[in-house]
Amino acid sequence: MKAKIVLGIDLGTSAVKILAVNQKGEVIDSQEKEYEIIRDGVKVEQKPEDWWQAVKKGIKQLSIDKKIIKGIGMSGQLNGLVLVDKKGNPLRNAIIWLDRRASKQARYLNKEYGDLIKDYSFSQAGPIYNLSKLQWLKENEKETLKNTYKILFAKDYITYKLTDKFVTDVSDAGAALMLDLEKRDWANEILEKIIDLDKLPELHESVDLIGSLTSEMAEKLGLKEGIPVVAGAGDMAALSLGTGVVRENKACATIGTAGHVAAYLPQLPKKCDDRVWVMAHAIPGKYFWHGLVMTGGYSLKWFLENLGQLEKEKAGDQSPYQLLMEGLEDVTPGSNGLIYLPFLDGAATPYQNPEARAGFIGLTSNHSKKEMIRAVLEGVAYNFRDSFEIIDPDQEIKEIMVGEGGSKNLIWPQIMADVMGRDARLLSELNSSALGASMLAGVGSEVWSDFEEADQKLIKSKQSIKYSQKNHQFYNKSYQIYQKIYNSLEDSFQELAELENKGGSLDD
Repeated sequence: MKAKIVLGIDLGTSAVKILAVNQKGEVIDSQEKEYEIIRDGVKVEQKPEDWWQAVKKGIKQLSIDKKIIKGIGMSGQLNGLVLVDKKGNPLRNAIIWLDRRASKQARYLNKEYGDLIKDYSFSQAGPIYNLSKLQWLKENEKETLKNTYKILFAKDYITYKLTDKFVTDVSDAGAALMLDLEKRDWANEILEKIIDLDKLPELHESVDLIGSLTSEMAEKLGLKEGIPVVAGAGDMAALSLGTGVVRENKACATIGTAGHVAAYLPQLPKKCDDRVWVMAHAIPGKYFWHGLVMTGGYSLKWFLENLGQLEKEKAGDQSPYQLLMEGLEDVTPGSNGLIYLPFLDGAATPYQNPEARAGFIGLTSNHSKKEMIRAVLEGVAYNFRDSFEIIDPDQEIKEIMVGEGGSKNLIWPQIMADVMGRDARLLSELNSSALGASMLAGVGSEVWSDFEEADQKLIKSKQSIKYSQKNHQFYNKSYQIYQKIYNSLEDSFQELAELENKGGSLDD
């Protein structure tokens, strides 16, 4: 059999991850390149050109036979908004999913069009969504929006660079509240109230072949001209593929910068609890439940950046995260009565509260740094449990696939299993969204005949983690306290947000 390779490119929040996967489903090479996040209060942006430079550098550094690449698939952070002119040049920085500037606009959309939005999206507007960001642009950057030729999502900018095509897919559009989920087409009835509809790109299913690598880009990347490129998927839909969430009673919980839950849906449900989301799957005609832990892995990163100076100094060639994790198994479950609320940038599932705040509750002079670290891991796990309590209250899902960077150290997957009372299976390839993008590339270019064959080839696990019944019983009580703490502080979060917005001024 002649060798074949596909590339899966995942444009994440902090870095792009590129996988080269052969026909047997083996990852034969990978690259990861970071880029900057630009923060200014509630405004969080990135430069699309930084994304492209990272992708270009990563592809060029792959140590593979680039002549046998048969397909390219993209995945990308959801709700990254890119406005471009006719030549594909960005008109401003991309507004990414962490941005909270559109809170007022989200409230307006819910007040004026809430029933309509719920009818087509099974959800309500929040500042995270591109729909709300477009309303913000309409109110605050009218000229930029007027001069926009096409509205793209994050991954679509890279797809344009590769193919010269302005396209997107149903999973990205759905996550932006811009898709009629049932029809799997643009939700024109609401979109026409905000933008000119001709600014929308072509809409495709994720696996559709939408073009091929141009000669100009082939030369710049050191690849062969004409490599097929699929529409690709938002990172959650790609992640669902890359964790094996492709049939009933399959679910995942992954710990990246954000934490994600996905559980398979064979068809669109008749109704949806609006504390979680229904999303269009990368598999045509299919869907999945989605729960979002806004700052899952980022909670530990924040701790390292602000309180982990010693670990960073001592790390040397070792990961400072490994030093942070050392000895946590000796800390008793529940962190000696310390609870962490993991809401550094607001809460998504189940509270849908952009003003929510993080915090350590129960801190005393008896607590050590190690107990604070374990409390961070447990608090994030409680927020994961929030999703499963809603989407699978009868615990029909007995085992959860676990992946992404936060699962590199076994202590966190073990805590996740114990908190949720479900066994976990640790994936061999932790870059789940990039693996899902590879799967799309392979199915779209017929390296694999269908998603079932691709799933059998690509999805492998390296370890099963059994949950502790004793620890689970203890965590049941701790989880209830976590919920009670959030509810008791909810009103205060709004007041704190008002203080933050005043910027230290007490003037009205």
